[in-house]
Amino acid sequence: MSEQLNSGTRTGERTGGPGKLEARTTERVGTGKPAWLALASRDLYIDVALVGALGLLLVIFGIASGGKEFFGSNLINIVDSGSVLGVVTVGEAIVMISGNLDISVGSNAGLVTAVIAEVMAHTGSSLLLGLVAGVAAGLVTGAFNGFTVAYLRVNSVIATLATYSAYLGLALLVTGGQEVGVVSTILGSLGTGEVGPVPYLVIVAVVVAGVSVAIMRLALVAHSVYAVGGSQSASFLAGIRVQRHIFGVYVVSGLLAAFAGVMLVGQTGTAQPDEGTVGLELTAITAVLLGGVGLSGGTGTVLGAVLGVLALSTLDNGLLLVGVPSFWQEVAIGGLLLVAILLQDISGHRARLRALRGARRRAAGKPPGRQDHAGRRQAVGAARHG
Repeated sequence: MSEQLNSGTRTGERTGGPGKLEARTTERVGTGKPAWLALASRDLYIDVALVGALGLLLVIFGIASGGKEFFGSNLINIVDSGSVLGVVTVGEAIVMISGNLDISVGSNAGLVTAVIAEVMAHTGSSLLLGLVAGVAAGLVTGAFNGFTVAYLRVNSVIATLATYSAYLGLALLVTGGQEVGVVSTILGSLGTGEVGPVPYLVIVAVVVAGVSVAIMRLALVAHSVYAVGGSQSASFLAGIRVQRHIFGVYVVSGLLAAFAGVMLVGQTGTAQPDEGTVGLELTAITAVLLGGVGLSGGTGTVLGAVLGVLALSTLDNGLLLVGVPSFWQEVAIGGLLLVAILLQDISGHRARLRALRGARRRAAGKPPGRQDHAGRRQAVGAARHG
């Protein structure tokens, strides 16, 4: 039993991110570096690459739009336009790190806007009741997703695709398919107010992202989420409560979708059951994949996903400024999603090749080289991708 537990712990290590199961953090790879440091460097490379891509986009669109127009207050507009998407993407990133997917985040945010509008309309414009009801709706929908995936063991893609349609339908039922106005000075200030040149929505998005990055880097529960994404069966053998963690990440995703819904109401002054929320899920998934989070889970960081949001927001804004028709923006997002998936596949293929070369050398009785040691540490990840 002890051997099984040790084997499970080793297999349950995630193949990326800022930390590993603590029992294995002192392992060494062929280069003499700790395994967690070698694996964390992957995320650093991705973050640096995204920062470089952001800089390149800024230069290209800055030159194309005449420079002054693009590099002035427009830089704040880029961050502001990506604030709602950024909050949704943080929740999506945490779910995908656990090895699952949440396709319902956009319709969930739309349902929250509908609930806020209707509650305020029937309670004399009580902002407190509207916010409580909206956040509660996001938590309930996230919990339902988590229960379906974690305890009923429904595939996360199928489960959240079903709830995507269900939540959108509920939002349309609540509002009668119409935009409903929300009269609130406080919400209006949240959506349009500023501290100096920085909009309130940007501050909210930065706080959410900063807290999430810190938790996913430092908290023990976050390490367990990475382990679950790496291997559910090995995590179970290591004593991690897999179902509870999967349920928890969906509740977090629902909560952040509720925050995004509140931000949308403040930004537009209306409930948005479909316009402004449908399509958020695809863009969020694209940003997460660009940020280095693998489809199979266990890799990537929230910071990388946030950088992916900034890249997408810059691309959208730049294309708009240079006069590219809006439908080409959708084509660009789809192209980036395809590129991100291809890069993930190439990375997994290289890991499989390294593991295979290491196995062949060991079978031939040859001393292991640098790549062989690295291959051992990535064998589990290669098996998942294979």
